[in-house]
Amino acid sequence: MRTGKIKNRLWTAFVLIMAVGLFTGCGQPDEEETVAETDPSATDVSAADSATAIYINGTLLELEEEGELDLDLLSVENGITVTVAPCEDSEIQINGEATEGEIFLDVDSITREDTIEIEIADEDETRAYTVNLMPSTFGDFTTEGESATEGDYYLSTYDEDINYIFKLDSQGNLIFYKKTGENALDFRKQYNSDGEVRYTYLLYLENSFCGISGINPGCIVVMDETYEVIDEIYYQTPEGEERMIDPHGFIYIDDGHYILASYVDEVVEAVPDDLEAVDGSAYLAVLYMEEIQDGEILWEFCSADYPEFLSATTEVDWSESTSECYDYMHFNSMYIDNDENLLVSLRNCNSIIKLSRGDGSLVWILGGSEDEFGLTEDQIFSKQHSIIVTDDGSYMLFNNADDEVANGEAEVSSVIRLRVDEETMQVTEYEKTDTEFYSNYMGSIRELDSENGIYLYAVGGNWTGTVPEWSMIEYSTAGEKLFTFRFDEGSRLLYCANKCE
Repeated sequence: MRTGKIKNRLWTAFVLIMAVGLFTGCGQPDEEETVAETDPSATDVSAADSATAIYINGTLLELEEEGELDLDLLSVENGITVTVAPCEDSEIQINGEATEGEIFLDVDSITREDTIEIEIADEDETRAYTVNLMPSTFGDFTTEGESATEGDYYLSTYDEDINYIFKLDSQGNLIFYKKTGENALDFRKQYNSDGEVRYTYLLYLENSFCGISGINPGCIVVMDETYEVIDEIYYQTPEGEERMIDPHGFIYIDDGHYILASYVDEVVEAVPDDLEAVDGSAYLAVLYMEEIQDGEILWEFCSADYPEFLSATTEVDWSESTSECYDYMHFNSMYIDNDENLLVSLRNCNSIIKLSRGDGSLVWILGGSEDEFGLTEDQIFSKQHSIIVTDDGSYMLFNNADDEVANGEAEVSSVIRLRVDEETMQVTEYEKTDTEFYSNYMGSIRELDSENGIYLYAVGGNWTGTVPEWSMIEYSTAGEKLFTFRFDEGSRLLYCANKCE
């Protein structure tokens, strides 16, 4: 496990606002001065140098031409500190006021209209710059309603050239964003055992694993309460090696204590005879899961140890089982059950499984062809996401319902709540709530207020390009839409949505 500054594809250090450069006609700094001025602690910004320097939240601005400038990270809770050190022959105005030294700007919310206007005048010219507080590459969005629950929404864009993690308050105001470049999933606020805030998200680092669409290896990014990156997490093998995780989900328990998932492409031998695999084997993306604490692997699970998953998968062409690497499991979420064991959603097996956190062994399978709970025809689910445990001990999942839609048995995806008796291995309660959209991939469900029956789901996406009316809906079991969100242009999807206090 690595601790420290993140790779170049991530953030190399905490910045509240991205560096953009600005040196006036007062002269260019030499190489040593350039290095010093990127670190305010190493520079006396109150004294004029041979070049004008402007810092925003401690980061040196760099700009060669006049014009507009986007930021990479902004939080209303921290506001904006602008520090100015002009050279002798220049004057700097910030938002129309002559400035030298340091000023602080409050930020109540982040809108398209919010800017910082900078003007630099010297004996040769006057140059003007506009700093956009809401980036031009951040899509316009619409919200309706007002949340009935405490906390902020934690969201991320998906499948864009430029991606962001971001927060909305309960009224729908943008209050934080961070540019991530690659897709970032499952952004949320957490707390360590000392009560300190941790912000976490999963980040893509490669386009695919073994060319498999939908498996994009990456890492976990951990930030402190100031949004400074303090750790990046990778899967650790028993041999002490690291490999990238699967960014569909992970569990943060404490600093240094996580549950992770990863894949290894392997040829699995001894495939059950009835599957008629080529030479009795198959080339598969084998799922590995582990719990690790302070560098020690507490247990590890390997899907290749269980032939029942070979029978359960819906994604392998057994007549060509060695011609390509098959994503036969497709893990997409996990959750710790009330008995402290681990629930895992396997999209390509149409199943929820339980793993022992004592030794990583398989406890049971719910759903799919290997179901052990006797689901009836009207209780089945398919290509599901986002297994959670509610306050009353029920299971909830986002049922994409790909098979039901394909068979004409459903028109839209649904949210399913069910309760199981693990002694009798039966489903004792079941209910289904249809969504308004067929989301054949992605999607999530969260319980926000069990007492008043308030939940939150992200709709996900549709391969046909059909755009849902709303990407995220906070709703009550009474059928009321309380708060909704969407990107206006319709091209940006939500993998999942969280609400955290």
